[in-house]
Amino acid sequence: MDNKKELIRVTSEYFENSIDYHKLLKASKEYKNLLNKLCGQELDKVTGKDNIQLNNGMALGTLWAAMCIDDLIRTRKFIRGINKAIKEKINNKESIHILYAGTGPFATLLLPLILRYSKHKIRYTLLEINPITFKILQKVISELKLGAYSITLLNEDATKYKLTHGIPDIIISETMQSALAKEQQVSIFFNLMRQVNLDSIFIPKKIKIYLGLKTTESSSEKIQTQNYYKEKKVFEISKEDSICAHLIENQPHKEISFPKIKTIITKEKLEGFNQLALFTEIQVFKDEVIEINKSGLTTPLIIKDISNNSKDSITIKTQYKICNEPKLDYKIT
Repeated sequence: MDNKKELIRVTSEYFENSIDYHKLLKASKEYKNLLNKLCGQELDKVTGKDNIQLNNGMALGTLWAAMCIDDLIRTRKFIRGINKAIKEKINNKESIHILYAGTGPFATLLLPLILRYSKHKIRYTLLEINPITFKILQKVISELKLGAYSITLLNEDATKYKLTHGIPDIIISETMQSALAKEQQVSIFFNLMRQVNLDSIFIPKKIKIYLGLKTTESSSEKIQTQNYYKEKKVFEISKEDSICAHLIENQPHKEISFPKIKTIITKEKLEGFNQLALFTEIQVFKDEVIEINKSGLTTPLIIKDISNNSKDSITIKTQYKICNEPKLDYKIT
């Protein structure tokens, strides 16, 4: 079997403009099977199940990072968004540089694109902190015989990495969970964005967290727009956000401290809802958006049951904190 041709074939469904969930599920399974074959081992039997705990968040264990491919919408949206970013950049330059921070064992979100572009057009830098994951990544790239492509593999912490291979045109990092909890996404963003210029594209382009209300009338799997209400945006990570821009420009060497936000939800707005929740929305790039509850990355995070509330107004103070377990900290009164 020609692994390169097989990679192009099994990932072609991600590039279809309309979603056929049956075909998407089939493509995902075939893609996963190919990757497992390339790495030469069953990942549920490797010793790399343990996450790596750092002072600014968690790096996923090898098995859990590999399983991210099973999130169909997440995988599809990121692959398509990266493809659109590449097309935008490559039309204006002879060659471009892509940095992928936190690749997991397979560089899942970028691998389907490498063979679809000329080897002379794109230079790649792939960063992965987990040493077990990194060894598998090396094996996969080797098995695909991508030696003719300009691919640099680095076993590095993306939150501390200093750009020594030039300023990337595109930076990819999907190292997050819903409400930007636990993992290193925010720290990676700030470390890398402090070192690039305004022309660099960060994927995902924008991540927003909203404070709001939810009803339990339907299961979390079937939540519809009428089942939740976004009261206020309480955190955003993007180049365009004024707070991010200020921190990048004015705190290049300091620990990042985000502002505290006070939100008051009036008793009138509480009517019909019985849960206080955090909602995540992700703009990968352009129109490739992961909406609330469409992926594990955007599953609503319930922070308080308010079914027994007397329907007085509720005040919530929020602040995003980077620590060994990053999260949007909140206090409800």
